[in-house]
Amino acid sequence: MDSVYFKVLKVNDVEDVINRFHDTLIDTNRGYNFFVDWPKIKKNVEKYKIEFNILNTLIGSKDFESELRNILKKYPEVVPTIPILIAIREKKLKVVKNFIDENSDIVYYDFSKRKLYSKEIDDLVEFFDKTGLKQFFLEISSKSIQDYVTGVEVGMDTNARKNRSGDAMELILKPIVESIISKHKSSYKMLFQKNFKYLEKQYGIKVTPSIANRKADFIIIKNDNKVINIEVNFYSGSGSKPQEIVDSYIERQNELKEKEFEFIWVTDGIGWGGQKNQIHKGFEKVKYLLNLHFVRTGLLEEILWRI
Repeated sequence: MDSVYFKVLKVNDVEDVINRFHDTLIDTNRGYNFFVDWPKIKKNVEKYKIEFNILNTLIGSKDFESELRNILKKYPEVVPTIPILIAIREKKLKVVKNFIDENSDIVYYDFSKRKLYSKEIDDLVEFFDKTGLKQFFLEISSKSIQDYVTGVEVGMDTNARKNRSGDAMELILKPIVESIISKHKSSYKMLFQKNFKYLEKQYGIKVTPSIANRKADFIIIKNDNKVINIEVNFYSGSGSKPQEIVDSYIERQNELKEKEFEFIWVTDGIGWGGQKNQIHKGFEKVKYLLNLHFVRTGLLEEILWRI
């Protein structure tokens, strides 16, 4: 084990390091930015700001269908916003007109921006009526479609939490790595979620075929020639077995060794609790193994500085 562990953690031997790792595991990797991606929501809402203001004129309309037809005819740019009003991202939909009727037709809707034919306008007016959007404009909405859509976007963003849960460790570590690099700007460059072959295209750094198409969580280029791959994961105890996880990161390190690339594995999660045998194996086979507590103590910065 590298002596940097003993220096930074102020411990005396390997067992002390492993015990500290085991005892400082966390049971969640959710930060405050896990719950809602506000910048994305703002971007999505502002994209159609003008179109939403046009639709605002329908709120409480005395002649809803006539005014809707007029808007669809004069301002076809509002059409792509219609699925958003019912919390749908797709621009093309299929709808069964009547489930009770065994011979019922399937209606096809295309919400891409274009000049609409009379039949298409008729279909969209029917869509507003059948989906309840007409009722929404006449009886429910009272102020701003833009405010309503903001709420819709927040709701749809909750579906993205599943992906953010997998990416949460990257979200936690990214600002930490950026902070470290900002102290040594001239020495470090950071790549985030790039394939290794990007090193060849952008920096002329040769990589082996075995890793060329692999995506890295972080790639640090130090002094324009040394490559450091940081991989992160969170193990809650479900999914892959701990042995499989450890073996996969040992394999990654071995692949990187072919080009003398350095490797750092940052992992955490209560799933590692009671898995001291696998933690031992990890520390034995992986040169730099950290959890988030180790990162926060300055160990990651010290390792990056010494590599």
